[in-house]
Formats: sequence, structure tokens, C-alpha cells
Amino acid sequence: MTTVTASTDLHDRVEEAVERSRRASDAVDGKLGVFVTPLHDEALEAHRNHPRQGPLTGVTLGVKDVIFESSAPTTAQSRVALAAWPEGQPEATVISRLKRAGAVVVGKTATMEYALGVQDGTGPGPVSRNPWNTDRWAGGSSSGSGSGVMTGCFDAAIATDTTGSLRIPAAYTGATGLKATRGRVPTTGTYPLAPSLDTVGPIAGSVDLCARLLQVMAGPDPDGDPFAAAEPVGDWIAALDADVAGLRIGVDTLEAHADAGVDPAQPAVFERALRDLDGLGVRRSTVEVPAYPLLNVVGNVLMLAEAHEIHHDSLVRDWARYGRGARWVFAAGESITSRDYLRAQRLRDALARQVQALFDEFDVLVTPTCHLGAPVLDGMHPLDPSTYLGSMHTTAWSVTGHPVAVVPIGFTEDGLPLSMSIVGPHWREDRVIAVASAFQRLTDHHRRRPAV
Repeated sequence: MTTVTASTDLHDRVEEAVERSRRASDAVDGKLGVFVTPLHDEALEAHRNHPRQGPLTGVTLGVKDVIFESSAPTTAQSRVALAAWPEGQPEATVISRLKRAGAVVVGKTATMEYALGVQDGTGPGPVSRNPWNTDRWAGGSSSGSGSGVMTGCFDAAIATDTTGSLRIPAAYTGATGLKATRGRVPTTGTYPLAPSLDTVGPIAGSVDLCARLLQVMAGPDPDGDPFAAAEPVGDWIAALDADVAGLRIGVDTLEAHADAGVDPAQPAVFERALRDLDGLGVRRSTVEVPAYPLLNVVGNVLMLAEAHEIHHDSLVRDWARYGRGARWVFAAGESITSRDYLRAQRLRDALARQVQALFDEFDVLVTPTCHLGAPVLDGMHPLDPSTYLGSMHTTAWSVTGHPVAVVPIGFTEDGLPLSMSIVGPHWREDRVIAVASAFQRLTDHHRRRPAV
């Protein structure tokens, strides 16, 4: 009798979660462009045929449409990918791990084409909009992921991050994002953008769920991802309740590098978040991230060069099939020489060591994620990204490979979310999670939801 009851509870919990996701999706997807492919029926069928019980039972997931999942083709939101879809492509390692732990995939979520460029309506699939203001961008490239989390279309999203692609949408929509140390999570089964920078991670409504997802996703993948490290998986569930009193926190406001401007409310919102950290008993000091502008240059060179190399032949053969935003950005990599690329890789190693040295003095670093709220969609242009990229602060940590949590901290003057980044030493996700969790226990920013 106990087994029957447990099985019935499991069945009801999953069915209710999927139907709750379906109702939210029906209500908002037409306005926000969350999904490329909804998979609610497929999720229910998979659960009924192969019910799984584990630490994530009943957790609904959106999966960014550059990550292979067995229920539907992975389009990368590109006509080129659709034309060359590899039949029988194995499911991504992280998705198989999450399913075995009981999570349920309810849809493939909107992205920018091959996770780069601008959603300008010239490619297939929806243009994602911000749930706090539908005239605004949801962030990129995991655009539908952030909007879907914040409107209940799914509990969490699995996204990729090359120079900020999961952290920017989390920041712009008021969600929580977690990028692990480069190599911590295998990228096997994803369309690559820039392989030496690519990571896979979660976006959710809290760091609690992000940590639970990372606990399942992380770990070596010797037969798949050559960049996946053999580093032992930590106990990130325990880190959620860790005492952070006495931790040394280095703060860089990065205002000197906010080239696109600073929202009038941002300095006070960020300072209030720092005072909340003070209330947790941390020891706070100011710090300057070394060679910060150069970190951004190195990241852009590496990303454009590697992305161009991957897409070069397709661009020559299928230029017209690419959306305008994607082909312009990919083609920009043509101007980067092998000398540029090799110099950037050498600089990367030296700069990463300089940043890592800061953790001899500090346990974590804290910076703004963005100095501005989400930009207006109509004002974005792929050939002039300065108006929206100049005040984002995510690329540096992709270059150095450090783990980062982004957590909401308040709102701009016109009601758009603002966020801060908590950066830890290599392989110390536990510190990042501990500080983010303590902050979210003390504050309610992560509980606020838009009225779409």
C-alpha cells in the first residue's frame, strides 16, 4: 500500500506540474516568445511511460534550443540548423542526468540564432520579450529562458553561457543564474558557439533551485566533452545553509567601465544590496578587478574567432539562410587573424592568474551584473552594440573561467530588474552559492514577479 501511495503521489505531482506549466505558457507565450517548441504533451507521455523519482521529481524545465533533447529537433533558432538537423543526435549529457533525477522537460526555449547576434525578426522562431516591459529585451542569448522562469512557464531553464548568455537574461528579467567554473558541467550535446568559453548552467527563481540542478548536472564526461574537468563534485545543497559571517568580500562597482551609462537608481540599489551583505556579518572592502577592459577585449576576440571558424563554411554556402543579425556578427570574425587569436589566448591565461590571485585576499568578489535595465528592442542594432553591451559585466568571468551567481537586487527608475554578480575562486561554487543563498534568505527581490 505504501508503494502504491508513493507512486500515486509521484504521478500526481508531475502531472500537476506539467499542467501548471501549460496554463502559464498558454497565458503568456504569445506575448513574450518563450518557446520555440512547447513539449507538454511529450512530457506527460514520457512520464507515464517511464516515471522517474529522484531529487528533482516534479521540477519542470525549459531547455535552450541549442541543447539537444530527445523529444524534438534542436533548431538553434536557425534555418541553417534546421536544414542540416543531425537525425539521431544523442541527447545532451546534462539533460539525461536531469531527467534521471526526475526533472521534466516542457519545452525548447527561444534563443538568438546559434546563441549569438540579435533577435531582429529575420530568423525563424519568436523574438523574446521582457515580462516586466514587453517593449524591452529579455536578454541574450538565453532569451526565452529568463522570461519563462519569471512567468511560471517552467520552474527552471537549462541554458548556455559563453560571455554572459545565461547571466544577462537572468539579470534583465529578475531571475537567478548560476555559471559554474569552466569545465565543471559538460557541454556534450550542445551546438558550440566558442568551445573554449562555452558553459551550461541553470536559470531559476532562486539560488536554492540553481544549486539543486547544478548538483545533478555537474561531473566529468570523459567520453563527451574534452573540456569537462575531473574535479570532484561538491556538496552544494549543504552550501545553501552555510554561515557566511566573517567571509571577506571584495567589491568593484565597475562604474569606470559602464561605457553605455548608469541608470540613476543603480548606485543606490547596489549600495543597499552591499549593506544587506554587511548585515550577514561579512567583511567588505573595495577592490579593482585587474585589466578589466582587456578581459572584455580578449573575450570578444576569442568568441568571434571561434564562432567564425565553426560557421565559416556555412556562411559561404548558406549566407541568405542566416538571419541578418547572426550573419553580420559571425562574419565579423573574418577580421581576426591567427596572431590575434593566439595572443588573446596567452593573455587569457595571464589575466586569469591575476584575477585568481585576488582570492588570496578575498573569499568572493561582488560587482554589478549590468548598470542599466533591459534595452528597448527597437533600439538594438547588430552593428552598433555599444548602446546595450557597454554596461554589461559578464564577459570577464567567462575569460577567467570563474564561477558566478547573479541575483536580483532591485529595480531601475522605470521598473526594470537590476542584479549583482557574486564571483568565486575556481572550483569554489560552494562559496558563491553560500553568499547568494544567505542574501536571498535576507531579502525578497527574487520572489517578485511581473504582472504580464
